[in-house]
Formats: sequence, C-alpha cells, structure tokens
Amino acid sequence: MLNRFRPTDNRLYIAYRKIRFLASKGTLFSLPRQDENSKELFPKGTFRVISINSFFLFLLAYFLVYVINLFITAFTAVLFDIRVIVYFKDVDFLIRGIDWTTDMVTGVFSAGPLSMFVLAVFLFILYATVAAETGILRLLVLWMIFHAMTRFFGEILVGALMGKGFGFVILYMFVMDTGKVVLSILVFVAMFAIGLLSFQLFLFSANIYFNDLRRSYRFRFIMNQFFYPFFLGNLAILLLKIPSFSYFDATLNLTGILILIPLLVRSVSFQDMYFDEEPRTIKIAGMLIMVSTLLIIFLRVVLGHGIRM
Repeated sequence: MLNRFRPTDNRLYIAYRKIRFLASKGTLFSLPRQDENSKELFPKGTFRVISINSFFLFLLAYFLVYVINLFITAFTAVLFDIRVIVYFKDVDFLIRGIDWTTDMVTGVFSAGPLSMFVLAVFLFILYATVAAETGILRLLVLWMIFHAMTRFFGEILVGALMGKGFGFVILYMFVMDTGKVVLSILVFVAMFAIGLLSFQLFLFSANIYFNDLRRSYRFRFIMNQFFYPFFLGNLAILLLKIPSFSYFDATLNLTGILILIPLLVRSVSFQDMYFDEEPRTIKIAGMLIMVSTLLIIFLRVVLGHGIRM
C-alpha cells in the first residue's frame, strides 16, 4: 500500500500535495508577484505621493504653457492692429469676421503653435542637461515639454478636424479634405514617434524618488507618475474653466495621450535602470503644491475678468 503511493514514484501524488499546499495558502488561483520584496523597498503610500506631486506639477506646467500661448497669440494680433481681450478661457478678438485678411489669419493663429514648438525644443535641451539631477523641478520642465508639444501637434491635428485654431490657417490655405486627412495622419504618427523616441527621458524621472527603476514596479511608476496625473489633470482643467467649455480645447489636451502610450509600449521589454546610491526622501512637495494652487487661483481671478490689449 505504501509502495503504491510513494511521492518519489507517483507524480500525481506530488501534484496533489502541491495543490493542497497552495489551496491552504489561498494562492491557488492567483498569479505570483514579479518581485515579492518590491513592496519592502518603499514606505507605504510612496506611489500615492508620486501621483499627488505629479498631478499638481501637471497643472502648473499646463497653465504656464497655456498662458504663454494665450499672450503670444494676443501680442501677434496686436501687431496686426487687432484689439483683443485675454480671458482665462481664450482670446477674444475685437474685430468683425469680414475684416480678417489671409495674412492676419495666418499670422495670428499660427503664432501660438509655432511658439509652442520653439518652447518645447528649448525646454528639451534644458531637460537633457539636467536629466541626471534628482530635483523635482525637473518633472515640471518635463510636463512643460509635454504640454508644449501637445499644444503644437494637438492644435494642428484637432484644428484640421474641427476647423478651429490652427484649422483656420489650413482653411485659408484652401487645403482640401484629403489634405486634412493626410495632415492629421502625419501629426498622429509624429506624436506617437516622439513618445517612442523620448520614453527614456520620461522613465529617467524615476530618479527623483528611486535609486533604480525595476521591471517589478515600473508599470506602477508610469501609471502614478504620468497616466493618473494626465487624466485627473485634464478633468481638473475642465472644472477650472467652468462655466466655459470648449470641445476644441478639451480634445486638444487629450491628444497628449498619443505621447504617453509609447511609454507602456517600450517599457515592457526595457531593461532595469540604475541611477545612483544616494538616499532619497519620498515626500509630498508642499511648497510646490502651494505655489501651484496660488498661481492657478491668481490666473483664474485675473484672467476671469480679462486683460484688454
């Protein structure tokens, strides 16, 4: 009887023992973790802190880029002798529709996107020089690059489809529907390609909090550092602009997802990243949060009444 059920001779018995052991542990129907010790590497709430800091820096970066874009558009209009009022939601042009000329449309509605591209290139060079630093202000620069690129490519993409913003320039250039589709596809591919080419710079922002970025918690970091702040930040932007709502602006902001998606695509097979051995302190950046909140309230109040130029 004993010989028939010896564990060394009976594989079914071994399988039975293993199943009984897993069932007793409650892990029979769960997948093993990639790194069981990864939770011990960080204090509790680490990724929540990362999300909060990134969320407020996302908003601060957005409104800095957004206001720069508004005033560049307004100053360009003034150069064409067009009086304007700069509001929190948009620029109000004090000119009749029939008085617009081709030069006015081309100059005014292309100045903002083009300036955003120049700003993004400048900030990209700045970020590349300080990529090895561990200060959290690097994340502000990174989010500003993200928003500037979104304002440039997103306005071309959404403008071509909706006929607003840079879309007015396209209309005055008499680009046919086929040309708009081709332009939209090119911009779509360009934004995705930018995400693929710059994903390492995004991942390298992990050195703000960690000494390395391992595969076991890379996905959690990407979600908390970029995706959660992106979606929650866009929701906050919509709420801050109430009672005004612009489908054009909301859709433009959402096109930034085309830059973020490649982070997930490339990070799946990317090797672990090791930065240094300097100790990190993971905490909420209270001062930056306070500055961001006060600046957003200030812009909301001042531009809510409008600035005449």
